[in-house]
Amino acid sequence: MTSELGAGIAALGLVWMLFVGLLAILWILVPFAIFGIKPLLRELVREQKATQALLTTISQQVYPIAVEVTKPRASQIDTAPHV
Repeated sequence: MTSELGAGIAALGLVWMLFVGLLAILWILVPFAIFGIKPLLRELVREQKATQALLTTISQQVYPIAVEVTKPRASQIDTAPHV
């Protein structure tokens, strides 16, 4: 019984050491991955802004009323002081 328990503890220790080793490798490699992704993210943001500009242009052509800004009338403006 004690040899089986010892073998189980040894196996658990081995699994734990492999997990800690994998975690250490990831701890070292993740910053490089993050800094490597930054230029790609900047490019994606640029493309998304260009796409948003195109969508705005298309939506103004299709639904011109939906994007018009109306000025409030003088009678609608609340001039009472707020207490």
